[in-house]
Amino acid sequence: MRTRAVRGILVLAVLLLLVAPTAVFAQGKQVKLVMWWWGESEAPGMEPWVKETIKQFEAANPNIQVETVLQGVDNVVGDFTTASGAGNPPDLQYFWNGTNHMENVWRGYIEPLNNVLSAAELKQMDATELSVFQGKQYRAGWYVVPFAMMYNKKLFAKAGVANPPEFWKWDDFYTACAKLKKAGIQPLGFGYKDGWSGEWYTSFYAVQQVNDLQEIAKLISGESKWADPKNHEFWAKLEKLMKAGFINDDANSLEHYQGIQLFEKGEVAMTNTVGSLLTEAEGVLGAGSVGVVKFPVFSDKKYSRKAVEDIQGIGISSQSKHKKEAAEVIRFMHRPDRLVAMFAKSNVFPADTTWNGEAQIKDPNLKLLWKWFKEGPAPYISNMLPWAFDEQVEFTAPQFFRGGSKTAAEVGKLADEVMVRWREENPELYDGFKKWFNLK
Repeated sequence: MRTRAVRGILVLAVLLLLVAPTAVFAQGKQVKLVMWWWGESEAPGMEPWVKETIKQFEAANPNIQVETVLQGVDNVVGDFTTASGAGNPPDLQYFWNGTNHMENVWRGYIEPLNNVLSAAELKQMDATELSVFQGKQYRAGWYVVPFAMMYNKKLFAKAGVANPPEFWKWDDFYTACAKLKKAGIQPLGFGYKDGWSGEWYTSFYAVQQVNDLQEIAKLISGESKWADPKNHEFWAKLEKLMKAGFINDDANSLEHYQGIQLFEKGEVAMTNTVGSLLTEAEGVLGAGSVGVVKFPVFSDKKYSRKAVEDIQGIGISSQSKHKKEAAEVIRFMHRPDRLVAMFAKSNVFPADTTWNGEAQIKDPNLKLLWKWFKEGPAPYISNMLPWAFDEQVEFTAPQFFRGGSKTAAEVGKLADEVMVRWREENPELYDGFKKWFNLK
């Protein structure tokens, strides 16, 4: 009887430990957390997932209230910095990768997650190496962003263009654009007004010019120059596409997602996309009408034949008074049932090593994106570039080309000038960048 009693106590203790993570703060003082996030425009369906997840978290932790605020795309980076400087940031913040949050790490505004989550948990929450600074990790992964080019199979067939292979050579891509144009079909559709298509383009194609991320770091430090033709070849190719009339004339008047919507309307044959927007286009045009391909290849460098992927994430303010409670929200977001629900509601891949994509993905195009992700993707280069470079160079380069006001060579020179100013005006951020990439 005594042995049975002891066993019963042990079983009860184990059960309590298993239940504890979902209701760890069920007793105690009332706590309010504020969470700022973004992603509905990039991943339609994420907003209802966030609402449902927080509702379930609050039910499991009745003394914790979580106020969520959906941010606009232009507020994701700047608002957290401003609020932190004023001493009133949110407890939890959605963070883009790399310098987009590292600049706030270097300002001391973000808490190292190693202080509140275990190494095993951080590994499972699948962020990237660009979330780590001097051995500390500052973001947990939220969801994967698989980038690709989508094309309209019906328009291709109408123009007599074969569906592209997985490794589409740039010259063959250019020839396909010419055939589409000759057939009266606009080859490419983009929106440059708000700049984001320019950032995408840099990340998709500048990565083809390097074998090592250190080569990008040297372009930031000034050791290498954007003005060198080999370092702005990708911009020269975009300029050539513009001059050939392969990109819509009204691109400077349309915002990023408006440009993508041209594809859904059947007005252009190709555009860039992410997984969730791909399935949205399939819903409009028909799944059998939409194909997906890696970005056209123009080099033989390390990353040229890899798909470009990124991972969006979430972190905790260093000024939060409730860091442990905030960490529980992140844990809850990574519960197996919440990962399944994320994909079901938004068609985005959860950034979690335990999520079984092979078993849950049914769409053939998404299966291909998942395959490329699992094979090992190319990094999203803009995650390494200072925010000033985004605003003054990446955002504006396509606008210059479309308007005819600058050439690729002139944009390369501008890029170097912007980096010189950034280094001079932000010595503390530049010092952080040098430590990040072990530059002298």
